Amino acid sequence: MNKFVIVTGANGYLGYYVCKELLNQNYKVIGLKHNHFASRIIKNEHIEYIDFDITKEHTTNEQLLRATKNKDVIGILNLAALLGSSDYNSNFAVNANGVQNLINFAKKVGIDRIIQISSVVVLKKIKGPYGETKLIGQNYLTESNFNYTVFIPAMIMGPESLGLNRVLKNVFRIPFFIPLIGRGKQTQHPIFVEDFAKYIVKSINEPRSYRKIYEIAGDTVISFKDFISLIIKIKKQNKIFIPVPPLFAKALGKIFQKTQKVPLFTSEHVKGILQDSRLDTTAIKNDLDFIPTPLEQALEHCLDKIGNNWDYYLKPRKEQIVKQSE
Repeated sequence: MNKFVIVTGANGYLGYYVCKELLNQNYKVIGLKHNHFASRIIKNEHIEYIDFDITKEHTTNEQLLRATKNKDVIGILNLAALLGSSDYNSNFAVNANGVQNLINFAKKVGIDRIIQISSVVVLKKIKGPYGETKLIGQNYLTESNFNYTVFIPAMIMGPESLGLNRVLKNVFRIPFFIPLIGRGKQTQHPIFVEDFAKYIVKSINEPRSYRKIYEIAGDTVISFKDFISLIIKIKKQNKIFIPVPPLFAKALGKIFQKTQKVPLFTSEHVKGILQDSRLDTTAIKNDLDFIPTPLEQALEHCLDKIGNNWDYYLKPRKEQIVKQSE
C-alpha cells in the first residue's frame, strides 16, 4: 500500500498505538512529533517523524510540505491535545486553534479526510478550559466541508495511561486504606487503548464513518468505587475506603498543577471524576462493527504490564525508540 496518513501527537500515548496499528495495516505514516514527557517513537522505514508545533500555521511549514509533496496522503489523524493545564489560552491554542491550523493546511494540499480525537468532557455540564476548547475545535471541523470523523472517548485505558496510573498510585500509596473522592458513585466508561487505536485506523477508509461523531467506550459502565474494587480484586488485596471531601481534593489538585511537571492529579481531574461518564456506542457498533475487549480482561492486561511501577509512568522519561519489524 502506498497510502500515507499524517498523525499529530504521533509520539504521545495514544499516538504510539495508532502509528503501530497504521504500520500493521500497511499504511505509511508522517508522524508529527511534539515535546512529550514520555515520548515513544517507532523505528520503521515506513514512518517519518517531523518536529511539529500544532499552534503554528502549517501552510508555510516547509518540512511538512516536503514530506507530503507528490504523496498520496489520504487523511490527517489529529491526536494532539493539551493536558493538565487550567490556562484557557494555552488550551485554546492547542485544542481549538490547532484544529483550525490543520484545516487550513488540509485545504492547501488537497486532503479532505480529517479524524479528530475529542473527549467525553465535551458532553459534560462542567467542561473546564480543556473541555470548552476541545468542543470549539470539534465544532470547527464538524462545521467544515471535510469528510471528518470525530471520536469521543472517556478514560483511555492502557499501561501508559496517566489516568490509570494516577488511580493506582492513590490506591496503593497508603497501606490498608484507599482515599476516595466523594462517595465514588460517579460512573466511568473506559476504552482499552488497543481497541481505540484499531477502530481509529479502521475508520479511515470506511465511508459509513464520514461526517460522523462516535462515542467510543468499552463494554462496561462502572462506578469509580467499583472500578477501584476491581483493581483490588485483580491485585488480590483487601483495603478500606476513606472518603475525601471533593473541595479538599480540588485544592490539592491545584497545588499539584503548580508544583509537579506531571501532576498526580489536577482540579480538572477531580471535576471529571465527580461527573458521570456513560457513552452510547450504538453508532460505532453499527458502522464499524465495534467489539470492545471486556473490561476485566483489558484491566488485567494493563495491571500485568504496569506491575508495581506506576511511578515510572507518572514521571518524565527519556524518549523511547521501539523497533517494529517491516
